[in-house]
Amino acid sequence: MKTVNRFLALILLTMFCAGCSTTSNLPEGEVLYTGLKKINYLDRDSSDYSVQVEEEVEAALTCAPNGALLGSSYYRTPFQLKLWIYNRYANSTSKFGKWMLKTFGHEPVLVSYVSPKMRALVAKNLLRSNGYFNADVGYEIIPQKNPKKAKISYTVKNNQLYTIDTIKYLRYPAEMDSLIHTTMDNSRLRTGEAFAVSSLDAERNRLNSLFRDNGFYFYRSAYSVFLADSVSNPGRVELHMQPVAGMPAEARRKWYIGRMRVELRRSAMEQLTDSIIHRNLSVYYSGKKPPIRLRTLLRDIKLRRKQLYSQTNYQESAGVINSLGLFSMSDFKFTPRDTTAACDTLDMTLNCVFDKPYDGSIEANYMIKSNDRTGPGLVLNVTKRNAFRGGEKLNFSLKGSYEWQTGRRVSGGSSSAINSYEYGADISVEYPRIEAPFGLYSRHRFYKPPSTLLSLSGNVLNRANYFKMLTVTAGLTYKFQTSPNSRHEFSPLLLDYNFLRNTTATFDSIMTANPAIYVSMRNQFVPKIKYTYTYTSPTGSLNPILWETTVTEGGNLLSLFYVAAGKDFSKKGKGLFGNPFAQFVKLNTSLRKTWQTGQKSQLVGRVAAGILWAYGNSDRAPYNEQFYVGGANSIRAFTVRSIGPGKYVAPNTNYAYLDQTGDIKLELNLEYRFNLFGNLYGATFLDAGNIWLLKKDPNRPDSEFKPSTFFRQLATGTGVGLRYDMDFIVLRLDLGVAIHVPYDTGKSGYYNIPKFWDGVGLHFAIGYPF
Repeated sequence: MKTVNRFLALILLTMFCAGCSTTSNLPEGEVLYTGLKKINYLDRDSSDYSVQVEEEVEAALTCAPNGALLGSSYYRTPFQLKLWIYNRYANSTSKFGKWMLKTFGHEPVLVSYVSPKMRALVAKNLLRSNGYFNADVGYEIIPQKNPKKAKISYTVKNNQLYTIDTIKYLRYPAEMDSLIHTTMDNSRLRTGEAFAVSSLDAERNRLNSLFRDNGFYFYRSAYSVFLADSVSNPGRVELHMQPVAGMPAEARRKWYIGRMRVELRRSAMEQLTDSIIHRNLSVYYSGKKPPIRLRTLLRDIKLRRKQLYSQTNYQESAGVINSLGLFSMSDFKFTPRDTTAACDTLDMTLNCVFDKPYDGSIEANYMIKSNDRTGPGLVLNVTKRNAFRGGEKLNFSLKGSYEWQTGRRVSGGSSSAINSYEYGADISVEYPRIEAPFGLYSRHRFYKPPSTLLSLSGNVLNRANYFKMLTVTAGLTYKFQTSPNSRHEFSPLLLDYNFLRNTTATFDSIMTANPAIYVSMRNQFVPKIKYTYTYTSPTGSLNPILWETTVTEGGNLLSLFYVAAGKDFSKKGKGLFGNPFAQFVKLNTSLRKTWQTGQKSQLVGRVAAGILWAYGNSDRAPYNEQFYVGGANSIRAFTVRSIGPGKYVAPNTNYAYLDQTGDIKLELNLEYRFNLFGNLYGATFLDAGNIWLLKKDPNRPDSEFKPSTFFRQLATGTGVGLRYDMDFIVLRLDLGVAIHVPYDTGKSGYYNIPKFWDGVGLHFAIGYPF
């Protein structure tokens, strides 16, 4: 009976869709655009350059129709819901109809809107600007069965590619000409390469940077022009580059830095009443002393009096001043000393307005977490800028929460309530420099000013009827950036201390039955060294990637001291301040890639993996270092720590979550994000992953990693979600549906979830999952 009802519902839906016209409200004489035919290239070249130009041509010609499949210009979804709604309510005068039209409708994409003639002309000009002077692009409108619908077909013929024959630089002043010829190896123009406008612009910009870095402050890119002869030698271009006629006299001579003045204001209208001169730098301020130590400013300003003006030094100085995070506004001005023809001196003024000294926030919330915990929480945070007049940021926060847990599991059963509370405090200071011994650090090696972070935190976690744990953490971290795309964080000293106290008889019996859990949760020191590398694609990349890798080691340096004292490196039971310390190595990496499929849609994929090896002084790594999967930012069909390791099934007890951690992790995520209307976005996703142990554990059978079986042990889930993007924050709601769990549930086949609703997870979170 259920099957019959579903079949009838499908028939009714099909009849409804068939009755919805997508062309009923087209303007008179207009035709609905339904996509592109495959672009026809008559003389396609397989060279890298030709392929690159072809991609630019396709970008100019492609246009997505209504209901484009993943933003494609060639394929559409079978159900044109937004277009149906538009046609249904296009002429509605009711408030509901107007709301439906504005919120859910989308006007038809017309052939006239696509404007194939204009696009073909743009593509033709693009080919010409890339050296295909005789290129031609044609188009054809192809009617469909419905005469009010049409596809568009383009034909592209490149013809001969023109290349550079000779390059000459003429009529530049002697000093400029010398700079050009001593840097010819860096030229963006090469004999035999394609005559491309982008290469000409790159060379013009190179000369602009070259000249301005060597004192020619008033020189601009527009002061150089090209003369090209493509007639004398067909297919080859003779190129001349020279200054524009009438280039100003001040652009032809070098300029030196003169007086240097810095104005420091707490507000834009503050009057400056005091001044001080320090190393040829005049600083003006209001008050008994400058609001920032002068050496902090001197360290960040690379421009120096009596030196040639350098555009690079100016940009780096401006960049580091802005990156301090102390000023709401900073502005460099360079003014000629006088108006005489012989003047070659620029006086510099740096005007800085300090930002508000304090930032504070109060966060009161009621949490519904992805691990089925719920309860109220409060966070108080205060940050003081320029805390010690050296650009430091002092941060202090207090936090507290109370929560209880109830939940369901795929394997059946419900967890009883676990009431708990947590409170803690954090204090940190970050200052914009690195202090390193033996002169190992040079400020000028980095793309942006580095910083040092000192932190100290304490946290108390109470699990009612089980235990109370105190965690104290102290750390020293260096943050630096070596290029626009590469960031590094190095922590030469991280020290965690876990103190387990007030344990109950019930918890003690759990620890007795599970020695591995006891080892990970006992009182112990965790001395660590940590390094993180992050790579991001250049700004403006169409399909950017983000790669982050972290390497952490614990206890090895301390063990070396024991070795120096004559003790065995692998001997167990070594201690620090009367407590054992952990010894391990951990590698964690994550790669995320985004494919833009439309103006407001994208496909995002992520691969995350990690491995953890405990040895020497430890049989098992600390609990908070171990891997787990599940939750709002992982496999969303499952709650946190409800899968793995391997095929292991945790018992239905309140402490089951303690077992579900591992030494190896693999996680795969794919999510398609698209706009619904306004600031509301939808998403569909597919998640897979699991954790495993490196060694067999008799208390957790079938939990170790085996290459022959790991693929079948990947838990998988799918689902849909909503995202409300308020620019400064994203609110997210995901509904995950389990497809497969790695253990035996008594149900055969890949879909082995016994009851559908046992495999459903609902997550409310802030921010995107990855």
